[in-house]
Amino acid sequence: MEGIREDCGIVGIKSFKGENVVPRIYWSLLTLNHRGQQSYGITTYEKGRFKSIKELGLIADIDLTRIRKLCGSLKSNLGIGHTRYATSGSIERGKLLEDAQPVSVSYRDRQLCLAYNGNIANVVPLREEIEEYGIEINGTSDSYILAYELLRGFLEEGDLVDGVKELMKRVDGAYSIVGITDKGDMFVIRDPYGIKPLVYGLKECELFEAASESVALTINGISKIDFVQPGELIIIHNKSIEKYKIHHGEEKMCAFEFAYFARPDSKLRNDKYVYEIRRELGRRLAIRYNEIAKRIDVIVPVPQTAEDAAYGFHIETGKPIEPIIVRHRYLRHRAFIMTKRERGLIVSHKYNMLLDRVYDKRIALIDDSIVRGDTLRHIVSILKNAGAREVHVFSTFPKIISPCFYGIDMATFQELIGFNRSEEEIARILGADTVNYQTIKDFCEAVGTKNLCLACVTGKYPTPYAQKIADIGRKKALAGEKVGGRLVEVGG
Repeated sequence: MEGIREDCGIVGIKSFKGENVVPRIYWSLLTLNHRGQQSYGITTYEKGRFKSIKELGLIADIDLTRIRKLCGSLKSNLGIGHTRYATSGSIERGKLLEDAQPVSVSYRDRQLCLAYNGNIANVVPLREEIEEYGIEINGTSDSYILAYELLRGFLEEGDLVDGVKELMKRVDGAYSIVGITDKGDMFVIRDPYGIKPLVYGLKECELFEAASESVALTINGISKIDFVQPGELIIIHNKSIEKYKIHHGEEKMCAFEFAYFARPDSKLRNDKYVYEIRRELGRRLAIRYNEIAKRIDVIVPVPQTAEDAAYGFHIETGKPIEPIIVRHRYLRHRAFIMTKRERGLIVSHKYNMLLDRVYDKRIALIDDSIVRGDTLRHIVSILKNAGAREVHVFSTFPKIISPCFYGIDMATFQELIGFNRSEEEIARILGADTVNYQTIKDFCEAVGTKNLCLACVTGKYPTPYAQKIADIGRKKALAGEKVGGRLVEVGG
């Protein structure tokens, strides 16, 4: 996988016995750092005011002295946190810091703070409407749009429940939210289709936590995990937990979570761990492409999310797995401050390959997905030059033919290697002997549900505005027109 990123991980914690939640937020964000590595932030609520820190980089890089200071300066029994990768707004360094979450907004003497995972498809018309109200929007990210929409609806409709109802009517997109009102109530919201994951749990009736993945809860000792339902609102007021089903819709969780984004030790929608799903995806590839699988000599996973799938491929075929490709663990880079040439240099040095083990071998190269194909083309070229007899690429995810408008950093048709190309054409571009994609049927069966957002492989989006800009963007791409930015931000 060539470095596709999602836009964030979120966490919200309330201690009913007055415990300082900042250390717990830190540990939760640490488990979610894979979901966003450009910035992080923590906001707490104490005696009627918000206290925040927001910084660029990895929360994993904070030293112990800094952690101790933050635990003291942000001390509170209520807080939310966020790790971000920008899939909306500017990628200029100063703007990235301004857009770091959680974000706080004020309107008519009221204030709220939120952190969210997702993307707003109709961000352009919503921004225009908000500005017509005379509201000056501070940042470039759609998180500010979402926050103002919620606060405005909250004030105009009279309470948070009705405000969320209005939000769900007006906002087209994906959003899992944790937030705090200026009265000290914590709230948790999941969009009507449940596109982004959101889990919650309670520890001994003393600690409530909601987060993007179950690992953020288990690290804090919360073992009983539940799943926020699509269109659901949860309000934590004092020591009460109130649930409201705002919108009754069919779940369409992002399929990419299961192939790539989520940690293998997470649970997202049922009692099955992500690693178990990925292992089954690999097994099904071996069954589906049995004739090719029988001929290969060695299975080689692309680190790291394809390793479980490679094991499933091995279980079915009995062929050996070899760690031919080793990712440099400490090679860190911040793409938003790098030139195109520098990014290319990182790709070419990202992996070390045990090339003396590939000569005359028929290789099953297992990857979690194929988006742009840059890294995969580089790997195939090196393997072939080292004397590999054949390289057959297997993707645990179906062929990606359409952009994502819900929070994955693949924003146009033109950048997708699978758009308007056959498997044979893609194999030629990659330099592989064959390219073998997971079928949609096998993918859904491995996950255990058909209720997934598969818009990036079908072109059919669960929300109407996203479908509209996709249809416009597809026509432009087929006509050979260039797009000057993300489709959601240029209106197709």
